Formats: sequence, C-alpha cells, structure tokens
Amino acid sequence: MTRRPLVGIVCGRSPEARYSAHRGYVASVSAAGGVPVLVPAGPDADPDFAAAAVRHCDALVVTGGGDIDPSRYGASRASSSAVLMDVDPRRDAAEVAAVAAALSGGKRVLGVCRGAQLLAVMGGGTLIADLAEKGIDGHWEEERQYEPVHRVQAEAGSLAGRIVAAVADVNSIHHQAIADPGQELRATAWSPDGVVEAVEGTDRLGVQWHPERLAPRDPAFLAPFRWVVDR
Repeated sequence: MTRRPLVGIVCGRSPEARYSAHRGYVASVSAAGGVPVLVPAGPDADPDFAAAAVRHCDALVVTGGGDIDPSRYGASRASSSAVLMDVDPRRDAAEVAAVAAALSGGKRVLGVCRGAQLLAVMGGGTLIADLAEKGIDGHWEEERQYEPVHRVQAEAGSLAGRIVAAVADVNSIHHQAIADPGQELRATAWSPDGVVEAVEGTDRLGVQWHPERLAPRDPAFLAPFRWVVDR
C-alpha cells in the first residue's frame, strides 16, 4: 500500500486558549490525498518545535490569520496609520522556522492568504499594510467568505495559471496584500484592480484567496492542495 503523504498545517492561536485552523484546510488536504498534521505556531510555540514537526512531514500548508509583524518587512507599527489585526511575533517566528525546514528538505509549501504574504516577506518582499488606507476596496468580504466575489487573472503558463484554470472567480477575506514579492518569488496572478493574488517560486505557491472555504462547493478549488500533496 502506498503511504499517503503527511502534510503539516500551521495553526495559530485563536481563541486565546486554543490553537486552531479552519477545518477546511484539514478537509482539503485529505480530499487531495494527504494526511493532515496540525503544527501549532503561536505565543507558546517554539520555532525549533515547529521546524522539527515539519521535518517529519512531506509538505506544508501555511494558513491564514492575523497580520505579520511589520518589522519583518522593514516597516514600523508606530509610523503607519494602518489598523493591524492580531499581530503575533511568536507565530511569525514559528512559521518562518517551519517554512525554512520544509524548503531545506525539498518539500512543497502552500501559503494561503497570510501564508502567501509570509512567503513573500521571507524572500525580502513587502506588504501593503492596509488596502482600504490605499483606497483599494472590495477585498474584505468576510460575510461572503464561502462564495467567489471577484475574478483572478493569471499569467499564462504559470503554476497559478494552472491552479485557476477552472475557477475564474475567488473569495476575498484580506485587508493586506503583497506589494513586492521579493527576490525568491514572482507575482503570477492579480485581481482586476491589480492586487497580487498569487506568487510562486521553487517549491512555493502562495494564493491570496481561501480555497479551503470554496472547495466544498466546487472540487476545482482543491487544485492548490493537490499541487502541495502531489510530489
């Protein structure tokens, strides 16, 4: 019998007394043929523990959640008027260690929403701290998180192009976005207003939308999870 690959799923601390991840990640990894393994990353998480856990996995999914500490991409909380949400430096550190461990082992990493932003920041990229502050609206559609709300246009021939080939519209639950994908990734998909919706590089794919919440309505949204499982 062929062993199903173990896929680490990073989970943050929410609510305060629990580590948690949207169950759509677990369902999507399982539906794509993997075995989901939750990897805690939060105030009490040890980066070394997160890295060690990932070394036992075959791939990694970095999930959505609160904002990345601006200091990681050369910004300052004090100098910005942007409203930041649930900044957790300990989670940042644990996730960076987890991603580094996965990549050093030649394992694929899928970043979803915050996860895509983390992949960019790790490669020297920067973020738009608040889209609304920049006059860009229509991306914080939490009430419609389980339905597509806007189009995505992907670069022909890219991994993102293959991922969205059958799903032209996606959901949108983010107030931040990737400004510069850094030296190790390139932007390969955008929303109609020019916001980066996907980045990719060696063994890395980041999507700004939440496919785990759309997969129950259309299995085509499992494509990113099939990519991370299918090594």
